[in-house]
Order: sequence, then structure tokens, then C-alpha cells
Amino acid sequence: MTARSSSNTILDPNHERLTELERRSLLAEQAREQAHTLRSPLSVIELVSETLQLEFGEDRSHAERLQRVLDAVSTLSIALTQNVRANRFADGPKRPVDAAAIAAEVVIAFGGQSKPVEGDGSVVLIDEQGFEAALVHLLRLIGVGSACNGVGAQRHPLLQIEQDQQAQRLRLCLTSEGEPRALIPTERADYRLMLKAVERIVSESGGALVLDRDHATLELPLAVPAPAV
Repeated sequence: MTARSSSNTILDPNHERLTELERRSLLAEQAREQAHTLRSPLSVIELVSETLQLEFGEDRSHAERLQRVLDAVSTLSIALTQNVRANRFADGPKRPVDAAAIAAEVVIAFGGQSKPVEGDGSVVLIDEQGFEAALVHLLRLIGVGSACNGVGAQRHPLLQIEQDQQAQRLRLCLTSEGEPRALIPTERADYRLMLKAVERIVSESGGALVLDRDHATLELPLAVPAPAV
């Protein structure tokens, strides 16, 4: 027996909550990328300006103009740092969560199906909101809820869960089913940010990701139970 969403996802409060997490995740990733892109050239400008100041020595006219450049570099650097801090997301401590249950809730919120799993062996250490946002990103990347498909060509996700207790790994296999879809324009900035956000969450959790046109497999290490006292 499978579970499936029967409500209109547009009116589903959980769907709205997940899309808000998706938005926050993308804003945070964009802020990180901007900071990373701009800090290298700013460092070069700062270094060259400081070197020129030393070379000009007592030439106050040049020194004052170079100081204005250095002040501008400092202002931009501070603004980048503040932007990253203002858009912080999923950078808190990792906590034990039932990853399979969370993934099932996300898939169902987007009109999909999830095959239930027996037992409670799906606990992983991860930032819960970051994980939820990453799952929504993955659904977009395999064509679920993508504007690229056009009106009337919606696709639905299917989640299959595999637990490898011997290897202590959890595999979440997402498949996009439905009408044939257009290729995702991966060169678009928003899709590149989605992928980077997913890769960040997976990497920080010690997991692995395999992404293809219509399916994605997310593998995460299971949390090691605390020894009995």
C-alpha cells in the first residue's frame, strides 16, 4: 500500500512551508556564492593598494586616494559578511531526525507517493530544515513542479527507501513520473544554486548524491545509536 497526497498542494500548509524553506535556502546559497565570488578580487585590490601606498611613501595625494580605495574595499567586504549573516540558513547543529519520514512528507506534499518502511532505522544526523529544502530542490531538479514542463504537463515524485543496516547507510531514491518533460536548463542561476545547496547539505552530512534527468539517489549515513548505560 502506498501513501499519496489527496489535497491540493497549492492550499497545503506544509507545501507552503516547504516552498518558504526552499526560498530561504536559495537566498542563503546566493549570498554565499556572491561573497565567495567577490572576496578574491577584493583581496587583490586591497593588496595592490597597500603595496602602492608603500611605494608612494610620503606622497600624500596618492596615499589619500589609495586610502579611499581601501575604505571602499572594507565597506564592500563588511556588506558581504552582513549579507551572508542576514540570510543564514541550515548552518546550525546537526540533530538526529527520521530522514525517511521527512522525505515521505515532502514527497506527499508535492503530490507524490512514498512506499512506507517498517521500523525506526532511518535516523540520521542532519539539519532538518536544510534537509527539507534540499529535498524540494531535488524534486525541482528532476522535473517536479518545474515551470519547464508547461501547464498540464505536471510530473509527480515517487520515493523508494532502502536501509542498508550492514553499511549503516540510508538511500532515498526519488523518481519523477508523468508526462514527458523538457530538459532542465541547468545553466540557469536558480538551478545551479539548487544543486549547490543540495551538495552542501549532503557533503556536510557525509552523504553522497547521484542525480540524473528523471531520478536522484540521496545516500546518508545512519546515526550510530548511543551505547546502553
